Amino acid sequence: MTKSKITSKVVRARSLALYELEKVIDYIGTIDPELELDQAIVLTAYVLSDLPKLFQQNPQLIARIQEKATNIKLKRQPLN
Repeated sequence: MTKSKITSKVVRARSLALYELEKVIDYIGTIDPELELDQAIVLTAYVLSDLPKLFQQNPQLIARIQEKATNIKLKRQPLN
């Protein structure tokens, strides 16, 4: 990631990403309830590292991501 100005929008976006990441960690923990929290976090990191391959193998998933990206860009407020 490039170094850029940390705005309140970036802080809110990071907070949302962390909130969603915690939900993924919790879900990973349900797959194997014997995992300790640190182990569930490591396993989640492993899953995240495999996401690019998963995206490449699923063109429909890439299309959904591109659609969401377009929707996000359309909702940008003008800088007037």
